[in-house]
Amino acid sequence: MKVKVSLPEKTVSLWSWVNRPQELQRLTNPLYEANGLVIWPSVAPQSLLLWEGVFLRWNRSSQCLDEAYDEMVHIIEYNKELQNKVNSLRRQLAQLETQDPLLQSP
Repeated sequence: MKVKVSLPEKTVSLWSWVNRPQELQRLTNPLYEANGLVIWPSVAPQSLLLWEGVFLRWNRSSQCLDEAYDEMVHIIEYNKELQNKVNSLRRQLAQLETQDPLLQSP
């Protein structure tokens, strides 16, 4: 497929740009020290950590659930307060409109 659409002639390889000396110097980690030895990871059970963000992302702790529930209750209560205030202001507006004929809408 690449050959049929002449892709090599129409595109430039990323590696030809990255392998330029000035780019290699800019992209190389200055703290890197080459080491000819093999680095073996520790497989002792106490060395292994489960990446919770990936493997347990659907399992939230009960503390998080409790905090989320408390926040949800707070939002519902605040919404009720705001709705009561809106209703009160609507009643006040209706009273004002009945008292002053100039405030009545056409």
